[in-house]
Amino acid sequence: MKRIVVLGAASLCLLGVSAHASTLTSSTATAAAVLVPSTVAALEAATPEATVASPSRVMASTDTEVPRAFVLYENKEIGAFIKPVLQLSSTVVGYIPKRAGDTGSLSGRTSTLVLARFGVEGKVTDWISFRSVFERNIGFSLARNGPVGTSVWEGTASLQARENYIRLERWGFELTGGIVPDPASIDFISYNTLDLFGMDPYVRDPLLVSGFNQGQGLLLRYSRWGATAGLAFTGGNPLTSSSSFGFGGAVSSLGTLFSAPLRALASGLPGSDIHVLLFSPSISYAHKYFDIKMAAQFYRVDIDLTNDEDPTLTGQNLRATAQAKLLDNMLRVFASFSVRGNKQISVTDVTMRLENDFSAMVIGAGAEFDYKDFSVGGQYYWVRTEATVDSALFNQYVNIGASYWLWERSVAAGFRWAHSRVDAEDENIPNLIDTHSLIGSLRLVL
Repeated sequence: MKRIVVLGAASLCLLGVSAHASTLTSSTATAAAVLVPSTVAALEAATPEATVASPSRVMASTDTEVPRAFVLYENKEIGAFIKPVLQLSSTVVGYIPKRAGDTGSLSGRTSTLVLARFGVEGKVTDWISFRSVFERNIGFSLARNGPVGTSVWEGTASLQARENYIRLERWGFELTGGIVPDPASIDFISYNTLDLFGMDPYVRDPLLVSGFNQGQGLLLRYSRWGATAGLAFTGGNPLTSSSSFGFGGAVSSLGTLFSAPLRALASGLPGSDIHVLLFSPSISYAHKYFDIKMAAQFYRVDIDLTNDEDPTLTGQNLRATAQAKLLDNMLRVFASFSVRGNKQISVTDVTMRLENDFSAMVIGAGAEFDYKDFSVGGQYYWVRTEATVDSALFNQYVNIGASYWLWERSVAAGFRWAHSRVDAEDENIPNLIDTHSLIGSLRLVL
């Protein structure tokens, strides 16, 4: 029998929003959904036992079952249901930057940032699931003057498509199509550093260089006996995949594989002269006492679709991450490693490839301890990048945080200290060399 479950005694309307950002212009409109009032008894009768979302689902949901909490509609006969997705983070960020040498001081500041994700997920039947989530950005970048926030004025909200996919599951196989995060590309990290859902630069930037891959494409996985083999594929404009961020060096006179399309915006759309193909095989293993994930990412880049004779750039990234689960899962100790390289062109002559490849290495480690409703953890990342001989940059990222879970693992108050530092082999040290942030947060994940 079909049931409609109501959380409250009012109707819920999701209003259309017109939005634009420096990298994206979008216009969305969603219809209103009306929820019927219900009593507590009816709610308990209609809803299966709640399974709240794991904190890790703020990074990727493709390797977990859809949690059956706060179900709005359910048909048990065919295994169908639909539920809201709501992730909110309200933070107060103290930010202290430092410039290199005698170039003058930078102002410290206190900012109030908000990140919100909203959408729906569920199942059409027991073997077909879906998820559609959008995000209101926080506006926090070390390269753009720190935590500046985003606008509340109409027509100026900064939105992006987060996860939007359909997943088919049969006989141990999973085929997912849409905007899909590859779970094998995500390092094991401390959940206490996810107070901004991994979107602040202290967490996001090292993960991107290490190969975090969320892209428009396909993800095929097969699981058996705790092991999972996977293959991810993305093709199109470089901005269709987050993995383009780690592909270093120049691909055109406009910059890197990530920055060049942004600098060629036309009517709010990124430049379309560059085309990238990404193939990523992976293998993962989950055990009671440890987990391990390994992936390889192979790039093929056409830097100019208007010219058949332009050089093709190739690249690769090899990565691995593992964690040990100790003391009945109260203690997690984790580490990660990645090494990458790719061809690059000469900025003075874009028809020529440089002899020196871009290279990068990322090493990370950390730990987390959980006891009842309290959790504390942290992580350290060391990132080395080199575009030309003797021009290496060394970035370090430190995060230490604590959380108190107010309800299940869905609502938490937290505090985090975050630090970044950059050093160079030569005298070409970036303007911003050192930052500290103190972050107080209140977050909700449904």
